[in-house]
Amino acid sequence: MTGPELSASLYFGDTTMVLRTTGSVFVLFLWSVTGVQGQHEVKDVCALKGSFVTLPCPIPSWPRVTETVWHKDRLNREPYDLRWDPQYEGRVEYLGTAQEDCALKIADLRETDRATYYLSYKTENSAWNVGSHGYILSLTGLKVGVSDQGSSQILLTCSSTCTLPENPTYIWYKNGIKTSPTFPRHESGCYYCTTDRHEGLPSPAVCFHGSNCWSVTYTKRRICVLKGSSVDITCSYTHPSDHREQGSFWFTKKDPVDLRSDPDYLGRVTYRNPWKQHTMTIKDLRESDSAEYKFRLLTTNDGRFSGLPGVILTVTDVLLDMNPTSVSEGGRLTLRCKTRCTLDAVPEFIWYKNGQRVTRPETGSNRLIPDQETSSNRLIRDPVSREDAGRYSCGVKGRVDLHSTEETLTIMYEPKNTSVSVSPSGEIMEGSSVTLTCSSDANPPVDKYTWYKKTITSPKASGQSYSITYIRSEDSGEYYCEAENKYGRLNSFSVSVDVHYGPKIPSVSVSPSGEIVEGSSVTLTCSSDANPPVDKYTWYKKTVTSPKASGQNYSITNIRSEDSGEYYCEAENIYGCLNSSSVYVDVHYGPRNTSVSISPSGEIVEGSSVTLTCSSDANPPVDKYTWYKKTVTSPKASRQSYSITTITSEDSGEYHCEAQNGRGSNISTALMIIVAGKKALVSVVVGITVVVLVLILCLSGFILFRRHYSTSPSDTTYKTDDGQTDSSPMYENISDMVMTSTAAQTADTVNQDDLHCDSIHYSSSKKQEVPLYSSIQLSHHQEQDVQYAAVKFNCTSAAHQPLAHGAEGDLSVIYSTVNTTRPTGP
Repeated sequence: MTGPELSASLYFGDTTMVLRTTGSVFVLFLWSVTGVQGQHEVKDVCALKGSFVTLPCPIPSWPRVTETVWHKDRLNREPYDLRWDPQYEGRVEYLGTAQEDCALKIADLRETDRATYYLSYKTENSAWNVGSHGYILSLTGLKVGVSDQGSSQILLTCSSTCTLPENPTYIWYKNGIKTSPTFPRHESGCYYCTTDRHEGLPSPAVCFHGSNCWSVTYTKRRICVLKGSSVDITCSYTHPSDHREQGSFWFTKKDPVDLRSDPDYLGRVTYRNPWKQHTMTIKDLRESDSAEYKFRLLTTNDGRFSGLPGVILTVTDVLLDMNPTSVSEGGRLTLRCKTRCTLDAVPEFIWYKNGQRVTRPETGSNRLIPDQETSSNRLIRDPVSREDAGRYSCGVKGRVDLHSTEETLTIMYEPKNTSVSVSPSGEIMEGSSVTLTCSSDANPPVDKYTWYKKTITSPKASGQSYSITYIRSEDSGEYYCEAENKYGRLNSFSVSVDVHYGPKIPSVSVSPSGEIVEGSSVTLTCSSDANPPVDKYTWYKKTVTSPKASGQNYSITNIRSEDSGEYYCEAENIYGCLNSSSVYVDVHYGPRNTSVSISPSGEIVEGSSVTLTCSSDANPPVDKYTWYKKTVTSPKASRQSYSITTITSEDSGEYHCEAQNGRGSNISTALMIIVAGKKALVSVVVGITVVVLVLILCLSGFILFRRHYSTSPSDTTYKTDDGQTDSSPMYENISDMVMTSTAAQTADTVNQDDLHCDSIHYSSSKKQEVPLYSSIQLSHHQEQDVQYAAVKFNCTSAAHQPLAHGAEGDLSVIYSTVNTTRPTGP
């Protein structure tokens, strides 16, 4: 038999393979071609009905190939996997892997399997390459042919409608016994052939010499039925005409035993035997009933014949194929309800999720949907979401007792709903312990937790829980965690950790900053870190026990020097109180209360040393002192103390100082200096003696004079402090000078050539001034001058001590006067 010639080309890189088929002979040609691509390769394949066929992988083992799919017919869309077709249920198997082998095996070939089968594949960087390579599958049965070899011999031939692969060897049987394809012409019998690879698939028998032969023909060689249902297995048979039927039955085991007597089939098997046919019915099928069932015929003449091979019955349950059983969210999921074999009539499948029937949706929107192409034996979900996870099973409509076992679908997804909880809940006190716990919904579970604090880029910790054993105020802030598994990562919302604590050490700031001038306004501000914030501020001044003010700010609107000092504040909230360190408020003002003191005190003798010291209240301290003498325009000195080492009469006069700083200047009250000569003391003693003598003489003369005159001019009478009249001679008070505290007042000395006096004023504790007078009258012709000194003291006790100018109490001017001896006139 010669078939049509088929030619096709398959290109792999630079090599082209051409397959030519002529009849049953395959011829391969190889040659090199550069740059030719895109052609399709289709090959012819022949196989026996009822046998199996293996379609080799038509593409090289490229590592880049990631997935392969076999399907019928070329489609301009994603290929429909042959394994999903219920017509091939249980008969299709993929061999190897996409990278190593992509061969397809189809078992129990049927007439409906005649088709063209294509392989589609995709690589790492491409979509499906649909229908690029394939096979045309042809099916054939065996047929016995008769060839006349002359007058005495007959030759039998076994043929097929297409060329079987691998040159099979044919085996012949006569009446079920192996024989030769050549036999004498006069010999009778029934002959059939088979192949060495498929001995169970014989050809129809051919009988000779007009007599009926032994034969059994089964209606179906393979039957697939659901568990719990019933099945009819039917055959037709013949036997020699000289034999009469005596019985028939079905059996499965090696030794023929009627199934009706088998305990495993008891009550479930019945026979029907119309003319030349026999039907066995088995009800309430079990999976254990799967076997090869053979018919046996019994006749007279000890005739026994079994129809071999028999009918292969497969009892199947409903199976759920979930591919894959775990899928990442967003991927594609296919669930198939299948059987172990191909059912003659494909039933309508129904689906269950978590025990509840899945109804068919109106549209294919975002739900598991039945596949319309394959009688609802598939459920497809694309894309998959977390809600699709659950327990799935399938069954057959009308068979509520028939369910597949449940399969659990696991959806893999990245972390979701990541959140943080704080323990213990409620108020967080400084020094306590706090634990943050991160929770997240993920599958597989989160395998890595990382903790972060806002404003800090580096992680704080790792692990599902983050504990702070001794929490501080610095730990306050917003925390969040990152949950991660192999599918992704997700951050939680932040949670605020609010640590409560009492006031930290407060600080005081002064505004405006810089120098504080008397009369200006100053504001002190107290600041303290506390949680909750400070609700009470109190201001204190050192050395003052009572508070100065309350409130965060303390303002002094017209500041005075008395306001200088150290200030501090106290900050308080519900957890405690704390004082700040003190800040010194230094009020600056110009010099004031400037005064002059003299050292040593007492009488100033010509030739001695005197030091005048200037004192003044000022802030900052006086940085410049200047000394002035009345009647002298230029300054005498420029330091705090002014010393005159050898004082002379020319140094007598009024002195004052000027104190100056950056804020102003102030002038002291004047100090009068009177310098006494070195001979003054001797002159005074001599003068007193002379005065006493003169007084005696004058008194004597006066008495004589009064006696001489009966009347006399009015005498001057003085009363003493005790009320007694003092009839002493008139005294001349030379000076009675008082210096007030606010201005220097200078009394001119009464210069009298003939009269010299000393006058001393004292101030008692009752501030009573008691002037003492001393008058000395000299004769006009005496040639020696008398030196006098008038000194006024302020005393608080019996010891008479002169006070420096500017001290509290009465102020006085100290006088020192020197009179030198004058020559008498001619």
